[in-house]
Amino acid sequence: MTNVRHLAPMLDDVQLLFFESADKSRLPQPLDVLALRDLAEEHSLTYTVHLPTDLALGASAKADRQEGLAEILRLMAELAPLAPLSFDLHLVREQDLPDAAWLDNLAASLEEMSGALGEEKRLVGVENIEYPLGLVAPLVAEYGFGVCLDFGHLVHYGHDLEEGLGLLSQARHLHYHGVRDGKDHQALHDAKQARVLGQRLDEIGYDGVVTLEMYNLEKMKVSLALLDDAWQPFVGK
Repeated sequence: MTNVRHLAPMLDDVQLLFFESADKSRLPQPLDVLALRDLAEEHSLTYTVHLPTDLALGASAKADRQEGLAEILRLMAELAPLAPLSFDLHLVREQDLPDAAWLDNLAASLEEMSGALGEEKRLVGVENIEYPLGLVAPLVAEYGFGVCLDFGHLVHYGHDLEEGLGLLSQARHLHYHGVRDGKDHQALHDAKQARVLGQRLDEIGYDGVVTLEMYNLEKMKVSLALLDDAWQPFVGK
């Protein structure tokens, strides 16, 4: 709540981070959805949501998959009064499983989640993480989910930028952050890269949210200043 109050006058959208499932959280905190809604109305603010990263939708044990699915459905229902524009989802790779088995398990989970959510599934954006999104893209498309394109992850993990940018037309949400000295989620510092990204967003008519994922106020201010200059040609178009 403190962060949202502080950020609301500066931004159009705030991402709500739920990195741990409620029953696994080491620092559980009460969630005042109505107070968050009041802040949004006061500041003409919207929200995006980062779903927990400890969900095992591709696990070998069905119980683990069901637990992850139940947490997604519970959290989406709890946050519905905020009308989030996107729910970002990591499909975490199971290191102890061959890819074929992991993908089969994911398919079962995504099919069930698609049926449970109905039209609301369009709000879920599967995010590219340490592996190329192409690995799961067919399943994402088959079951009607969207994409959360993390441009910083493309750079950090050395993935093909053109291939990644080709997913922009499917993206509900874009994460943007700098990479410096092998560290992710840093302040933006590459103005040329920012202009290229801005041009691509302009070309496709992107109307979703761009979230600066850097978890630090000073890094955010530096990044906003860089974008204010780099994206000036696209303002108001």
